[in-house]
Amino acid sequence: MRLNYSYFRPLVLLCSACALGFLVAGCASDPAPPKPVSGPNPASGGPVNDPFTRSPLRVDDRIEVDLNAGTPAPIPATITDIKLDGTINLPQIGQIKAAGLTPGELEEAIRTNYVPVFYTHMSVTVLPVQRFFFVGGEINLSGSGGKQPYTGPITVTQAIRAAGDFNPFAKKRAVVLTRAITGQIIKVNCVKAIDHPELDPPVYPGDSIFVPRRFW
Repeated sequence: MRLNYSYFRPLVLLCSACALGFLVAGCASDPAPPKPVSGPNPASGGPVNDPFTRSPLRVDDRIEVDLNAGTPAPIPATITDIKLDGTINLPQIGQIKAAGLTPGELEEAIRTNYVPVFYTHMSVTVLPVQRFFFVGGEINLSGSGGKQPYTGPITVTQAIRAAGDFNPFAKKRAVVLTRAITGQIIKVNCVKAIDHPELDPPVYPGDSIFVPRRFW
């Protein structure tokens, strides 16, 4: 007995349409996968945005701490240098660690020390006033050398000039930049960097530059 498949064709088409409808509906109801969230990578060694105000604080940095607790008499601002042990002194709470924290992290640490022990609420603002980088090795002794004030964006070759420039024994092709945040060591050929600015890396607060000596 032969089956007449023409009788089954409408049923097959109907089932296929239903299956396709369920598949489309199921795909539409599935939630979209979350988008990856990108953020700063501390391991990169590059401070986020403005390094003067955003990078971790160091010993000898000078900062201003403004406290606002909504009291009738304003709390005087404190301008202080970070001491060798990495701390600062503030009214009522005394010593608090500052070195190694970003200004934002220090704001939160200060606030949690005041609230709720001394005040019910408080806003804290930490503003860097003066920060430094360091230049050593074969530079002119007539220059300032050593600790240099960080006043804004500056590169390795510019920092060396600010510190007194190279002396006659400087090995200009093997200058060493050490990042304060990560300890990353970057070798800089300052001869090439003069003509190729992309080879002249930026210097950030706390970074150290060393100019080695040549022996030929």
